[in-house]
Amino acid sequence: MEDLVIEIGTEELPASVVNPALLFLKEKLSQILQTESIETYATPRRLAFYAPNYENRELISQEEIWGPPLKVAYDEEGKPTKALLGFLSKNDATLEELSVGERGKGKYVVLRRVKKEGTALDKLEREFEELLLSVPLPKRMRWTASKRLTFSRPVRWLLALYGSAVVPIKFGDLAADRYTYGHRLLSPGRLELKDAKDYINLLKENYVIPSYRERQRIIEEEIERLSAQVGGKPEYPQGLVDEVVNLVEYPFGVMGEFEERFLELPDKVIITVCAHHQRFFCVSREDKLANYFIGISNNRPVDDRIVKGYQKVIRARLEDALFFYREDLKTPLDALVPRLKEVLVHPKIGSLLDKTYKMKEIAELLCRKLSCSKEVMDKVLRAVELSKADILTQMVNEMDELQGYMGRVYALKQGEDEEVALALEEQYRPRSQEDEAPNTLTGALLALADKIYDLVAFFNAGEIPKGSSDPYGLRRAAFGVFRILEGRGWDIDVREVFPIMGEVRNQDELEAFLSARLESYLADYGYDTVRSALEVFTPFRPYKVIGTSKLLSSLKKEDKFISIVESYRRIVKILPEGWRGDKVREELLKEEEEKNLFKLLREYESRSIKDPLELLPLREAIDRLFDKVMIMDKDREVRENRLSLLYRLRNLYRRFGELSKLVIEEA
Repeated sequence: MEDLVIEIGTEELPASVVNPALLFLKEKLSQILQTESIETYATPRRLAFYAPNYENRELISQEEIWGPPLKVAYDEEGKPTKALLGFLSKNDATLEELSVGERGKGKYVVLRRVKKEGTALDKLEREFEELLLSVPLPKRMRWTASKRLTFSRPVRWLLALYGSAVVPIKFGDLAADRYTYGHRLLSPGRLELKDAKDYINLLKENYVIPSYRERQRIIEEEIERLSAQVGGKPEYPQGLVDEVVNLVEYPFGVMGEFEERFLELPDKVIITVCAHHQRFFCVSREDKLANYFIGISNNRPVDDRIVKGYQKVIRARLEDALFFYREDLKTPLDALVPRLKEVLVHPKIGSLLDKTYKMKEIAELLCRKLSCSKEVMDKVLRAVELSKADILTQMVNEMDELQGYMGRVYALKQGEDEEVALALEEQYRPRSQEDEAPNTLTGALLALADKIYDLVAFFNAGEIPKGSSDPYGLRRAAFGVFRILEGRGWDIDVREVFPIMGEVRNQDELEAFLSARLESYLADYGYDTVRSALEVFTPFRPYKVIGTSKLLSSLKKEDKFISIVESYRRIVKILPEGWRGDKVREELLKEEEEKNLFKLLREYESRSIKDPLELLPLREAIDRLFDKVMIMDKDREVRENRLSLLYRLRNLYRRFGELSKLVIEEA
């Protein structure tokens, strides 16, 4: 056994590509090489895979070749027929190699052979080019005359060693050898690797830290160390550390500063400018942003040239931001609203101004449904009116991730109600599964109106998410609707907004989409509980589906509830498919058991039952009915009357979902 290393050397890869490509290739290589012991390494210039003590096994597979049926293969004397002899000749086989196998209801002769495919590394050599071409990448480049060879960035070298021997993999005309490259600026260039086991040390000696986790640790330590030097704490914008880790091969921290006058800008603007444009980290002192930033360089800062370059760039960016900020404040958000007619949401939907008008109607409907006070409704409608205005500001035009936040900042500066202003930022929450829903009532209603509008409008326009494609974020919108309704306890029927939206097309597709998203949203509670709820309650009432699914999940393992499910299954098992009769005629109830059960049923039907366990007393009466009474009586009227009684019982149980869909684990 020897160590195995494979390295794909490239021009600098986009940071967002590195980790997904690494995971994909690791999975595929594990299958080809038949090992789970593959370590992954990556920098912007390389994707590497290292298997210590790898055994290059011979690949052996069993090949089955089916011949003619047994009765056709041999004659009455047991001698091979022409059909069998032809089969043997075609496959260069002898009678001794044959065996008999069963397929379907018949017996056939079958030729079983052990097929040798060479070693795992032989297979890698055959499949390597297709493997690289199969990596899912957002964009691919061509850098040779071949139209076939593409990758995220040009592939410049391949290194592949098994012990000290080169593994002859190829990508087009590029063949693997034993050479790699160190740091582009701090190493001599091409490096010879004599043995796979020396791979990590060779890179480190030449200023390449191949481990993602090690680079991450160094970067975080540098950021913390430099922040402490000025008595501050670092700000970590979401995802920035992960991005920076894949932008450098050997990280060096650099502290810079900017003029204090830029602190006039809102903190998030400065943090976004630094992160968005330069991948810099800001520093706070005493809960206020300080005029320092930290950059992570891929080159050793031997003098002040790097920091001066950083400061020059960030000064220009902040100067622009300050100009945008001051200019934006000269125009009230109110004045920007009419100009929303110039911004198209979608050719089949209309402008942002059209959306604002519709959202106002939806928000007003929601407020009425929830019996909101006039004060609350006024705040919500004002928030809706201003909700999209900041899209037309210069700041948001430059950095669209500040949408909503700048609306809040400008609204407060212009004297708007504090909750209205905060709602302008909260309308986009939750942005992810980890994000919180809006905290304010105004923000929750604005966000709900926005997301419901998007779902109905885009489905109406035929923009239905397919596969992984979701350009308008409709899966995220559905998730947001569920989170808000669940958190607030609002049982809203989405269909009530349909009249506001005009003619609603693709309603069935929207219903199926919401069902699928609810199954995903409630996956932790079990798909059977969600499907049980969806069988009875429409996904257009998400809160009802969510509450029912959670309730069923909590009860599923209780013996008392299992008893209720068993009763229900006895009921639905005997009901003919499609039976809908529910009129029970008391004069046709002959037996005491059915009379008593009907009396109990009517008591339950008149009550508001919130817990399915309240149905437990029905179990004994149902069992007595089935044990003592012939449901399928010869008299048609009596039979149908008993079926109607059972159908009414079925409907009572179905207040809590289609219980027959539940998967009950037997003890």
